Amino acid sequence: MSIINMLAQQTAGEEARNSTEVFRAAASRMDILHHPDELLDALARMPFIAASVLVILGLLCVFNGYRWHKWVVVILAFLAGVGLGNMLNDHFGRSNIVAVAIGGLCAIAATPMLKVTVAIFAGVTGAFIGANIWTAFNASAAGLNWAGAAMGFILLALASLMMFRLVIVLFTSVGGAAMVVFGVITLLLHVENWEPAVRNSLVTNQLIVPVLVLLAAVGGFVLQEGRSRQAESEAEAG
Repeated sequence: MSIINMLAQQTAGEEARNSTEVFRAAASRMDILHHPDELLDALARMPFIAASVLVILGLLCVFNGYRWHKWVVVILAFLAGVGLGNMLNDHFGRSNIVAVAIGGLCAIAATPMLKVTVAIFAGVTGAFIGANIWTAFNASAAGLNWAGAAMGFILLALASLMMFRLVIVLFTSVGGAAMVVFGVITLLLHVENWEPAVRNSLVTNQLIVPVLVLLAAVGGFVLQEGRSRQAESEAEAG
């Protein structure tokens, strides 16, 4: 029995280390706003139609994220599931049917577990914000940006349980802003005459992308919060 217990403990330790390494690897890519060359290479591979859909979905999130948050969460769960399916396809063979099936399963699961799903997406948004803030203010320790991502994930995931509406407004504003900016950049990269100038400008001036995302996110947050408060005031007056 002691040998079995030792093997079980060793296996559990290895799984924990692997999970930690996976999290660190994923979190280390969250500060993509500060790596425009890598961001542009990734966006250049995105199809034109996908970029157009990204812009439309981002605008819906920025302007009416809270009002339509149930549909937004379901759509994001579907897209996350498709992304997960594509990751699994890399290991088990390419199959779009599997990716779509996993996306549909995630969307179906997100409906009855709305608060849990919101907490997850809020945590991912917090990780995105935390990693980019960490890199911006701790450039010498950029390799530890996973720490900023972890703090951001925990903070916003827990905050969603106490300030549900406010966190939804925040994560739809930030997520929508990123989708709009990334989508527009992708569309510009598809124009052959503009692609060199766009790439050169964004790589040379590395603050352009973060500032654009920040401005769009702040604008969306202020707009949504103002509409929410106005709706509450009208409801109380009525």
